[in-house]
Amino acid sequence: MAQEVNHYIATGKDRSKTISGQYGDLSGICLFEDGKFMLYGYATMVFGSYVFEKDYLLFYPDQLPQFQLYACHNPTLGDDVSVNFRGFEEGKTSVQFGDDRIQPVFNDGANCFDFPYIYEQSHPMSQLKFAVQNEGFDADPAYQTFHYQNDERFNDFIAIYNKPQRARANFGAYLYLTEDKKLAISLSNYGGRKGFLRENQVDPTQKRWLEILTMKKEYESAGSIELTAIFSNAEYNISYPDLEEYNFDKATNQYISKSAKENDQENDQGDRYLRQYTKEPLVPKQGKFDSKTATAASLFFASCDKPNESYNHIKRRKENTK
Repeated sequence: MAQEVNHYIATGKDRSKTISGQYGDLSGICLFEDGKFMLYGYATMVFGSYVFEKDYLLFYPDQLPQFQLYACHNPTLGDDVSVNFRGFEEGKTSVQFGDDRIQPVFNDGANCFDFPYIYEQSHPMSQLKFAVQNEGFDADPAYQTFHYQNDERFNDFIAIYNKPQRARANFGAYLYLTEDKKLAISLSNYGGRKGFLRENQVDPTQKRWLEILTMKKEYESAGSIELTAIFSNAEYNISYPDLEEYNFDKATNQYISKSAKENDQENDQGDRYLRQYTKEPLVPKQGKFDSKTATAASLFFASCDKPNESYNHIKRRKENTK
């Protein structure tokens, strides 16, 4: 017969402080005194909040928006427009530039990706539209679309698609005491029934806990889950710079590292030359997707079987967009 679990029920106004700490080693969960948590593991770091519900805990991860768009004015492009696509290979996504026909971002069965993926056009772009097929529909697939009106006439964009993650689904947990009276937590989504032992109780002198608190502080100071701005070099490698180490050049609208050399021949590499891309609003809309309005060809093509036909960069001239 299954052994009865010795539930631990925190009480009192300081109950969040009582249970705070790091549960698990290489993977697990951290509970903070302010009712926040951090779920961590291989390629996983998810923040959110939790509440007490009788003898259980209910967890609500911070939710990433399906699409994020960042933009800037790039004087080196002139009237040209550049869009960097990140994460779009993870879902059935489509895009529409201005009045062009909507088209899939990647081909069916895309694999063997060669980053970065960049679209360019030789004239200004008035609007952008992104679409993603909602999973779980058997017929007449419903699409969620996101619309952007480029009123500020930006010409350099970083578009991000965030595929829904298991780690960001709401989950529950309960605390219990092991046979040797150690505090442990059992999550409904990770760690199995035994869950994770509390490795480190809150201790302001404990090095590992201080590192965890630093990560939490950086996450919150950056605007939490959706950054208000990101920084990238010309090759679309995102950086998180200390701007005190940079000078801003108004003519090129970029931050130049104080350590950068004059006439640097590698200004597209590394983090010596960066531009700031600000978060732009996307208006979500729901509706059925009319496949007749979409082009058959995808924007990019990636295939292990057809490496000679694969491409990650496309540039369209104005006369080819009608």
